[in-house]
Amino acid sequence: MKLAALLAALIPISALAFPDGSPVARTGMIDGGSDCSACHKTFAPANSDPRGHMSLDLLQPYNPGVVQNLRVTVQHPQASKYGFQLTARFVTGNYSIPAGTFVTTGPDTKVVCNDGTPNGAPGPCEENQLKWIEHSADPRVPVGAAKSFDFQWVPPAQENGDIVFYASAVAADGNDDVANDWVYTTSMRISLSSDAACPLTKIPQVRSAVNAGSHAGAFSPNSMVEIYGADFQAGSRMRQVQVGDLGPGKFPTILSCIAVEINGVRAPVTYVQQDQINVQAPSLNSTGPMSLVVFANPGKPNELRSPVATVAVDPIAPSLFTFGTTGSVAAQFAGTANIVDSAHPAKPGAFVTLYGTGFGPTDPASQAGAIVDGAAPVTGTSTVSIGGITVPAQDVPYVGLSPQSISGLYQVNAKIPSGVPDGAAVVVVTINGVQTQAGVTIPVMR
Repeated sequence: MKLAALLAALIPISALAFPDGSPVARTGMIDGGSDCSACHKTFAPANSDPRGHMSLDLLQPYNPGVVQNLRVTVQHPQASKYGFQLTARFVTGNYSIPAGTFVTTGPDTKVVCNDGTPNGAPGPCEENQLKWIEHSADPRVPVGAAKSFDFQWVPPAQENGDIVFYASAVAADGNDDVANDWVYTTSMRISLSSDAACPLTKIPQVRSAVNAGSHAGAFSPNSMVEIYGADFQAGSRMRQVQVGDLGPGKFPTILSCIAVEINGVRAPVTYVQQDQINVQAPSLNSTGPMSLVVFANPGKPNELRSPVATVAVDPIAPSLFTFGTTGSVAAQFAGTANIVDSAHPAKPGAFVTLYGTGFGPTDPASQAGAIVDGAAPVTGTSTVSIGGITVPAQDVPYVGLSPQSISGLYQVNAKIPSGVPDGAAVVVVTINGVQTQAGVTIPVMR
C-alpha cells in the first residue's frame, strides 16, 4: 500500500473530510489513479452523477514562462461545500517532472509540496518537486450554486511538449463528513503556442551526418540518421521525443526549436542535444549526394540556418544497432521484452529479434515519421549469418519494419543455428547483396 493511502486509512476524517486541503496525489488518472472518491465513497466512482460537473478554464495554447490565470469550477444541485486538487504534468510518460508552478491569488487556495507540506511552511517547495494546488478552506455556498477557485499557473521556462492538467473535486452536502458527497475528475491538455519564442541564438554547425546504426557511412531514405555538429541547443539541454510530441500516428519535424531538411524535405526528429541530432531520413525518391540544413528557431523571426552540408544517400544502407560501444547487437529474445546480452546470452536454437535500420523498401510502404501498425516485410532479398553460419530461410520468419515503432526501425527475427559455438558470434544481415557493418556480435552460451 502506498504511504498516502495508508495514512488516509489511519488518520481520523472530519469536516469536508479535509477542510484545509486533501492528501497529495488525489487528482486521478495518474499517481496510481487515486482521486477524492478514495475517501468520499458514497457515490463512487468519480463522475457517477451526471447532474454535477467540474470544469477547467485556461487560455490556450501556452507560452513558456508567461503567467496564465486558471479557474476550477465545481457544481452540483445538492451541494453547498466544495474542494479540489489540481496538478500539471508533461505528456511524456514521466510523471515525476513538474510542469510549471502555481500561484495563489486568494484565501481559498494553497500550494502544497509533494511531501504534503504547504509551500512556504516552513520554506518553499524544492525547485524540481511536484506541486499541487488545492482548496485551503471549505467554502459554503447556497445549495446548488457553483463554486469557482481562481489562481495562476506559471508555465515552465523551457518547452518540453504538451502539458496536461489533472484535477479532482468534491461537491459536498455540507454535513461535515465524507458521506453523501459527489466526486468529479477532469483533465485538460494544452499545447505550446505556435507563436512561442524559440531562444536559440547561435547558428547551427553541421560536421557530419551518418547512419545511426553503424555511427558511420551513408544512410538511405527512411533510415535513422545521426547528425553531429555544434550549437543545436543551448548549454547542456537535451530533448528526446515523447508521447506528447507525437501527432496523429507520426513523429514531429520540429523538436526543441530544431528542424532538419534533407534535399529540401523536413525530417522527423527524435532527439536533440548541443552537439547531436537524431532524425529519420525523409521518404526521398532519389539518392546520391544531397543537401542537409539544420534550422534553429524554424519559422520564427529569429530563424537561423546552418551552412549547407552535403551528405551521401544510398538506395539501401543496412546496419544493426548495438548496445553502446560494446559491438553487441541490440537484440531481444523473440516474443519477450528480455534483452540478449553477456549476462543473458542466447542458446543455439533460440529465436531472437535483432534491430537495425536502412533495410530499404517494404510492403506495405511507410512514410518517414509514421508509426508502423503491423508487419511490413522488406521487398528486397535478405539473408542472415550468425557465427559464420547462414541461417536457413525457414529460420528467419521476418525481416521488416518493427511494428508499433517509427518507420525507420527494422527488425530481424532469426533462430540461432545449432552449430554456433559459445562466445561472441558475429552477426551479418545482407539486404540485396549489401551487408551490415562489420564487428557486430551476439553472445551465445549453451
